[in-house]
Amino acid sequence: MNLAAISAISAMVVPVVLITAGGILSNGLLMMYGAVNDRMRAMTHERLQLLTGPGGSLVTPAEVSDSERERLAEIDRQLPMLLQRHGLLHNAVLLIFCGLVVLVLSVIAIAVAVTSRSAAGAITAMVLVLTGTAVMLGGLVFAARSLAISRSAVRYEVSRTLALGSGDRSH
Repeated sequence: MNLAAISAISAMVVPVVLITAGGILSNGLLMMYGAVNDRMRAMTHERLQLLTGPGGSLVTPAEVSDSERERLAEIDRQLPMLLQRHGLLHNAVLLIFCGLVVLVLSVIAIAVAVTSRSAAGAITAMVLVLTGTAVMLGGLVFAARSLAISRSAVRYEVSRTLALGSGDRSH
């Protein structure tokens, strides 16, 4: 192995670490995305069951019991929040995947720049590393916004349930 190859390998360490971190991060976000997806499907199914009368006919919310109407109100408030969170997680994962692609391209550019001793190749590689990192940061911003929405949805459901029986349904 010649010295240029060794230099190229050592120069690739930073993007490879970022690629590894991005892969781990995207796996975690994909798990969150799946959990939100499953929760939306469960709530949609529950809503349909609450509005299904005898013999499979659909009923209006006015025709169900008070507790079922309360649950319908909670579901109707939370599903849009979950859908928004689902969209943010979708965007976060896509951005992180795009960042990973750019970082992989940067590794290739580093190898070319070091082995050919090209200044233009080195600048290209640096721009690719910075771009990939910035795109992954954008994914993290979407993921953080998703967490804020999650907290709002949980806070709403808990406060609404705690208010049951007290006459206060303003939450």
